[in-house]
Amino acid sequence: MAEQMNVARLRILIEGVLVTLYQRYGHQDLPALCERLVFPSPPNDGPTKHERLAASLRACQDDRLPHVAQAVLGSEPLPAAERIDLQDVMWLGHHYVEIPGRTRRELAKDFDLSDHLIYPDRFLALLGRLWDLGEDEFSVWGMEPAGSQARHYRRQAAAQT
Repeated sequence: MAEQMNVARLRILIEGVLVTLYQRYGHQDLPALCERLVFPSPPNDGPTKHERLAASLRACQDDRLPHVAQAVLGSEPLPAAERIDLQDVMWLGHHYVEIPGRTRRELAKDFDLSDHLIYPDRFLALLGRLWDLGEDEFSVWGMEPAGSQARHYRRQAAAQT
C-alpha cells in the first residue's frame, strides 16, 4: 500500500524555503509572490518580510500545501537539497516505474559525454539541477575547483573531439 504525503513535513520544508524567499524579495513584492505561490495574501502589518510570509503560510490550509509546493518547485530556483526534499514528499505515495540497475548502467555506458565535457561548468550545472552535488560540485569527481583544473578538463575534452 502506498504511503500518504506527510503534510506536517511539507509545511516544515515550505517554511524553510520561505527563509530564501524573504531574502530574495522586498515587502512590496510579497503580495504578488504569495499569489504566484498560491499562498493566502500576506498581512500588511507584519514588521518583517519573514513574519509576513510565515503568517501567510500559517493561514494556508493543509489541503492547499501540495499546490503551494508545486508552485514553489515550478517557479522558484532552489538549492538542490531543498528541491529534492520537497519533491520526495510530493512524490510519496505516487506510483513509479523502477528502472533496473543493469538498464541504468547500459544507458550510462552508451551516453556520449564528449559534447558535454567541452563546457564542464555547464555540464556540472545541469547535473546540479538533477542531483544534490553538495557545496563543491567539482569534488564529485575529485576535481579541484581552481580555474586551471577546469581549463585542463576543457583541453582534454577538446582533444577528444
